[in-house]
Amino acid sequence: MGIRNKILIADRNPHIRDYLKRELSSCGYHVYPVENPKELLKLIYSRSAIDLLVLDPDFPGVDLIETARKIANRIPQLPVILYCIRGADDLSNFNTGNVFRVEKNGQSIDVLKAVIHNMLRHAAAHSTSSLKVRC
Repeated sequence: MGIRNKILIADRNPHIRDYLKRELSSCGYHVYPVENPKELLKLIYSRSAIDLLVLDPDFPGVDLIETARKIANRIPQLPVILYCIRGADDLSNFNTGNVFRVEKNGQSIDVLKAVIHNMLRHAAAHSTSSLKVRC
């Protein structure tokens, strides 16, 4: 069996976290849903490398811009997907290198899966080792 990519899910809605865990786990990913900012940062900065982050811009207690800067400074190669509701956030000022936005809607799971697959494939093609945290 190949490497199972580790995906961190940070969404304000527990039903969405559970749904994404179920859907992405069925694709062979190892999924870590988180409920709060402390847990999010603990897992991102842990020694166990995370391969991709799915982040709800409205995740409680998280300043999106500041969190993105922290992640980009410590783990610049970490792909991040902003999983957001259309029009709910003004993300025009959000500018980091390894970020893609997916709109939450009735058919978004297929789009999300395709984006995850492509981002992880791209990250693997441009890396000779697992994602590492800068200390």
